[in-house]
Amino acid sequence: MAANSGWAKLPIRWIHEAGLVDFRGRSTKPSSQSFLHLWQPEADDAQLRNESLAALKLYLVLCCRADFSTGMAKVTYTELCKLGVMSRAVVARSLLRVEKAGLIRRETRALKSGSLIQIENWNDAYGWGKIPKLWLYDGNHGRMLLLSEFNFTQLSFHAMKIYLAILAFRDRRGIATISYDRLTACTGVPRHHIADAVTRLYDMELISFRPGEFHSEHQFDRTNRYLVRGFGTRWPSLDEERPAARSAAVRQRPSQRDVATSLAFVKSGGT
Repeated sequence: MAANSGWAKLPIRWIHEAGLVDFRGRSTKPSSQSFLHLWQPEADDAQLRNESLAALKLYLVLCCRADFSTGMAKVTYTELCKLGVMSRAVVARSLLRVEKAGLIRRETRALKSGSLIQIENWNDAYGWGKIPKLWLYDGNHGRMLLLSEFNFTQLSFHAMKIYLAILAFRDRRGIATISYDRLTACTGVPRHHIADAVTRLYDMELISFRPGEFHSEHQFDRTNRYLVRGFGTRWPSLDEERPAARSAAVRQRPSQRDVATSLAFVKSGGT
C-alpha cells in the first residue's frame, strides 16, 4: 500500500472487546470516612477525560503514520505535535496512556531521526478497519485538522469514542449498522449521550447516517446505520439495504378460482 494512500489501517479487536470503555472521563473519589471503605458516586473528571481524549486522538495519528505492512511508525515528537495539533506535554502523556492500554509498544533504542512505535495487533487475523486518512487532513498535509475539532469537552470525548466504534463496525459496503445499546456497551458512552455525539460527528462532516424506522417489521430497519465520510462510499437504495423476505412469509394474492371456491363454501353453510 502506498504511503500516500487515502486511508490507513485500524486494529479493531480491542474496540470490539470494549477496550474504549477503559478510556474514561469519570472517576470516583474516596469519602472522608475512608475507614469504612466508602466511595462517592462517579463524577465528571475533566483531567481524566482530556487525557483519554488526547490519547485516542494520538492513536489515530499513529495508525495513519504507521507502515501499512508492519504497523511500525517512525515519528518525532515534533511531527506528532503538528499532526495531532497537540502540545509536547500532551503528546508525552498520551503516549504513556496508549502504551499502558496495550495499544502500542515503543522500541527502547534511541534514534536520532525519531522514535519507533509499533502498533499492537496490526496484522491480527481477527481483522482490521479503515481510517479515512486524507479526509482527516482536510487538505492540509501537515496537520490532521479534523482531529483538532475534537476539543476538550465531554461532547467531543463521547464523539471520538463513537467515531472509533463506527470505524470498527463498518461492513464491506462501508456502512456500520449498530444500535445505541451496542454502542454504549463497547464505548462506555451513556445511552442518553449517544444522539448528541452522533450529531456532533455529522456536523463535523465525519459521518452521515440514516435513522432507524422504529415501526418497521424488520429488526434490521429499526437499527441506525452510519456511513463514514472520506471513502467515496454511497448509500445503497433502501431496497438493497433491506434483507430479502423469507419465502415462507411471502403472501400471494389468491386466484379467482380459489376465491370462487371459498365463497361457494361459505354460502353452502360450510358443509
